Order: sequence, then C-alpha cells, then structure tokens
Amino acid sequence: MVINTDIIKKLILPLIVAAVLTGCAGTGKISEPPYISLSNINLLNMGVFEQRYRITMRIQNPNDVIIPIDGMSYRIFINEQDFARGVSDKPVTIPEFGEKVIEIDAASDLTSVLRQFQKLMSGGTKKVSYRLIGKAKLANRMRKLPFEYKGELDLNLKNENGSGFFLSNPYSP
Repeated sequence: MVINTDIIKKLILPLIVAAVLTGCAGTGKISEPPYISLSNINLLNMGVFEQRYRITMRIQNPNDVIIPIDGMSYRIFINEQDFARGVSDKPVTIPEFGEKVIEIDAASDLTSVLRQFQKLMSGGTKKVSYRLIGKAKLANRMRKLPFEYKGELDLNLKNENGSGFFLSNPYSP
C-alpha cells in the first residue's frame, strides 16, 4: 500500500488543525457579557466643531474566566439622542469575577451639545436619561461582546423624599 503524502497534506492535516482549534475555542466560555457602566464624564476640550471628553468606565466580569479585551467601540446617548462616540485600543484584562476602571476618550459635535443644552434650558426636562452601548473586541477571538448600560439622573433639586440631585438628605429619617 502506497501512502500519498499530498493527500495527507491536503485533507487530513487541515482536519486535525480544525479539530484542535475547535477544542481550544470551547475552553473558557464567556457565558455573560461584561457589565460596562459609566462612572464619570469630564470635558477635556471644547472647540467650535468638536468636543472631547474623558470617559471613566467600570468593567465588571460576571464570568469564571478572564476576559482579555483588546479594544472597544462605544456610543453615548442622552435623552435618546446621539451625544458622543469613541473607540479605544487600550488593552485591559478583567479577572474572573473581578472589575477594572478604565479611562477612555470620546468626541461629540456641536449639534449634539446644543440640542442637549437647549432641552435643559427650556426647563421641560426633569430627568436626564443616558445610555452607553458598544462592542468589546476580545484578545485572540473573532467574537465581539456587545454591551449596554442605562441610567437616569433626576434634575429636581427637591424630591418627595427630601433628597436633591445626587446626594441624599443627611437629616432624613
């Protein structure tokens, strides 16, 4: 019996490689996307056509495997209106059942800022809703993890419970 090495190279070797890669990809499964939330937004630069912000995000890993993030893209909405967007190529590794706080930059245009400012100045807005959406690119994987975070700020200086804007009333029972 003659063994044809060309057949081995063309058929069998790729099957072995595919089986090994498939087996490795199954280990360390990420069952839930990370929780990515806004911690802070600071204005870095205000120009006529563009505004730059430093965004602080908290990334929490609810999985029992490490999540190595190579980069991400994200958008911030305020009152359901597109406000700012950004990308980051800063790698960060989130330990299993752990968290990291990262600082990244975002940009907005003058139209987005003016639209939000006009709504606030009109006095019709009592609450400001915000939403962060994006995708995190994982190291050594094709898959991107989508994420979304929503929140709301109450602009009423006096609420029924006596608390104002962010701080609760220290004298409340």
